[in-house]
Amino acid sequence: MTTFDASEGLAPDPDAWAFDAWEDGPDGLPLTESQLALQQDLSALADGELDEGRAAVAMLRVEGDPHAQAFLEDLERCAKLHRDFADPDRLMARIAAMTGGTPLADDLEHRLASIFYSLGKAYLLAALDPDALVERAFEAAAPIDRTRLAGRGFVDGVLASGQGADGATDWAQARGLLNGRLERIEDPLVKAARLLDQAVDVDPEHEEARFYQAFLDAQQGRKLVARRRWRALFDSALQLANRGHAAIQLGRLHQDEGDHREAMRWYRWIVQSGLLAQEPRFWVVRFNLAMTCIAAGDPARALDYFRLLVDSAPGREAEIAHLASQAPLLQETLHNDPSFAAALLERCPELFAQPRDAS
Repeated sequence: MTTFDASEGLAPDPDAWAFDAWEDGPDGLPLTESQLALQQDLSALADGELDEGRAAVAMLRVEGDPHAQAFLEDLERCAKLHRDFADPDRLMARIAAMTGGTPLADDLEHRLASIFYSLGKAYLLAALDPDALVERAFEAAAPIDRTRLAGRGFVDGVLASGQGADGATDWAQARGLLNGRLERIEDPLVKAARLLDQAVDVDPEHEEARFYQAFLDAQQGRKLVARRRWRALFDSALQLANRGHAAIQLGRLHQDEGDHREAMRWYRWIVQSGLLAQEPRFWVVRFNLAMTCIAAGDPARALDYFRLLVDSAPGREAEIAHLASQAPLLQETLHNDPSFAAALLERCPELFAQPRDAS
């Protein structure tokens, strides 16, 4: 999914972007053990190896730690350089910007939409229970203040250069939203809605912003609107992963309504499309399939799905156990059906491991 990063520059070696933890901070003082541990978590986060709970905690801690902010900025800068070298189009666009070339208006508008999206998502996730954020779509929320500041710098650059004059976007209005108007809105969910709507207004095809528009609708009880938006995203998305995110949410809506057959259809699409094989981080779909079987009164198939989930997601046992411990339907079934509880313990003892600390 697209994130905004205003870092610039070129690296002599496109593969030389892995960072070891700093032993000293930018001020030259030795880092504490806590700061070094946070750097290790941020490095794992950049590599996609940090679980959702620890990622959320790490991003919250970054906000109050200038050493960690500087370290994360270096990670993001190097990741951006790596993406530039891996994608010739991105590299040529960056070189054009550095040498005075004029980027396409569509590219500028997509970057602006991505700023609004990143901020909107950050406000949305900040207002929700961090322990329930399996919907973060594999990517932690961007730091709000730094993203807003970088976004304002980007918009100022476009205004100063006149590069956005040929497009349909009102860049002065965009700067006003990033420069204080937003802060007069107290409710973070209202801020999120305003920013996500702005992202889609600027770039109607921004898939990630469209996903989170629907997610916000669902959180606020507008389930029919959410379903319509997720279905439209599923039908039109160019990114297979974004189709998968929409499919999971559509399955959950049907599951909540008791339409287990339709929920299973959406969940199975993620497996049958090959997305799960390409993106193992969609492992949660097998957990959803198991839960749907329990709700539909088919405990035998639920046991099969739980076993398949554990076997197909090595290294995630603690994460799966934590998710199981937080699933009300599963916990209620274990309490009320001793035979199912005994069978699940025998087939999948990993689900009863000590859950990780999500705090």
